[in-house]
Amino acid sequence: MSWTDKIAIETIKQLRDEFNIHYFIETGTYKGINSLVQSKNFDYVFTCENNDEYFKIAEEKLKNNINVYIYKANSPDFLKMTKERIERLKNDGIIFIYLDAHFYNVNLPKDKHFVVIDELKALSNFKNCIIAIHDFWNNNFSGITYDGIKLDFNLLKKYLFNVNPNFKYYTNTKCDIYTEETLKEIVDDVDATDNIKYAWSKPEKTQRGILYCVPKEIDVSKYNLEEIK
Repeated sequence: MSWTDKIAIETIKQLRDEFNIHYFIETGTYKGINSLVQSKNFDYVFTCENNDEYFKIAEEKLKNNINVYIYKANSPDFLKMTKERIERLKNDGIIFIYLDAHFYNVNLPKDKHFVVIDELKALSNFKNCIIAIHDFWNNNFSGITYDGIKLDFNLLKKYLFNVNPNFKYYTNTKCDIYTEETLKEIVDDVDATDNIKYAWSKPEKTQRGILYCVPKEIDVSKYNLEEIK
């Protein structure tokens, strides 16, 4: 839920402007709040949700946002489809891809618990993109842990290399979570208010890491980011 974080919202907009990005692709629509927020920041938003209940809520919430396209699909299939569509269009511009479809399913083998790995496999050799991965462990903030395994750079680096071997990697150095009072600066939505309450339910939920994978080096002095080397 990077939309809960003022710093993350600003970082995404800075990258949008630096790379002249028009397309925002998201996995894990949930109840549609991030898509709603990013529909104001990008010309086109493509998002997917595989849970029937959440899909219906998001579809209703986003029905009047004509630049948002929501798909009922699992995220690796959605990313593969979107990648192929963009390649057919011969779009040479940079695409922003936001991966947040994390889940834990004890009915799946352990090597399938991190859906982000299959997402990155679906994006193999898709060089014209920036990838942001939420709930990422870095030196500053916490992330997701499944089966004692952290969602960190050691887990993801070989899959990221197969997307773009020239990626430069950055993580956030600050978080600034909206409050119920300041939330209306970006969105006025009941589900968003509930999510903000959840974010403030424990201190660690307000301090979440994000990994940014960028196709060329950026000047970190202009961002609240530090490079992973």
